[in-house]
Amino acid sequence: MSKKITIIGATGHLGHRVTAKLVAQGAEVTAVVRDPARAKTILPASVRLVQGDVADPASLVTALAGTETLYITLNTESLEVTLPFHSEREGVKNIVAAAQKTGVCHIMQIAGIDFIHPEFSTKGMAYGTNAIRKEGIAAIKDSGIPYTFFYCSVFMDSMPKFLEGEEMAVIGEHVNPIYFTNTTELAALVFNAIDNPAARGKEFAVQGREAMTFAQGSEEFLCHFAPEAQVLKLPFETVRQMGLPEDQAIFFEHLLSFLEQTSEQQVSAETWRILGEPQTTIASFAQELRAEAQPA
Repeated sequence: MSKKITIIGATGHLGHRVTAKLVAQGAEVTAVVRDPARAKTILPASVRLVQGDVADPASLVTALAGTETLYITLNTESLEVTLPFHSEREGVKNIVAAAQKTGVCHIMQIAGIDFIHPEFSTKGMAYGTNAIRKEGIAAIKDSGIPYTFFYCSVFMDSMPKFLEGEEMAVIGEHVNPIYFTNTTELAALVFNAIDNPAARGKEFAVQGREAMTFAQGSEEFLCHFAPEAQVLKLPFETVRQMGLPEDQAIFFEHLLSFLEQTSEQQVSAETWRILGEPQTTIASFAQELRAEAQPA
């Protein structure tokens, strides 16, 4: 019998690739999406698409009918906690309410590893979006529905965003270790958590095996993704010279400041014991993305 899962956030930066990997592993995937026509151009053809919006509670009740296992992969890129709606706060609360009404048996969600390991912050700095997502996480825990959380290190999937032409920008002074992860590994963990009683009621750290600084990881990734390019190290002040809208510049500065002072330790032993050990390296994942980017 194949594993079945419903995903909210399947068309996002991380979600679309996790969805494709789950399909490749043989899972039957349903995606709750705001725009099915657009989602059809992004997701594998075998994914069942149902219309639903996390800001519309009634649509979620309809969309989640028949769902047993639900995976939430949403992302907030705002530091404004006073906004009336955030997908990772009010949106998740709406999802939980709909899941309770429809009899969902298991909810899984991702967040950053710093959420459960604040000691990784060498200067005591808290990542700003945690103040937003914490209410959604609390809603899941208080729902009475068995849960699994994946608290993830930095995703290598984002590295191509920093590549422009033949230069990959690394902004700031990064001297602390990061155990980079990726969506191939996350998809494997999600797949292994479906219908797995040992995964319920658990909060898993998601990390790779290799500890590198952000700059070192970028160089290793680039060597295998775009070997003709080079890493360009830039001062922190560069952010204000990029011409970003003010809110984006503020968020980017906060993200870079947080990464600069973050120093991870390896804390994934339980994850590996229950759900399996990492099978990719920075090099092999970069090669995987490079192959996917080649014209068919």
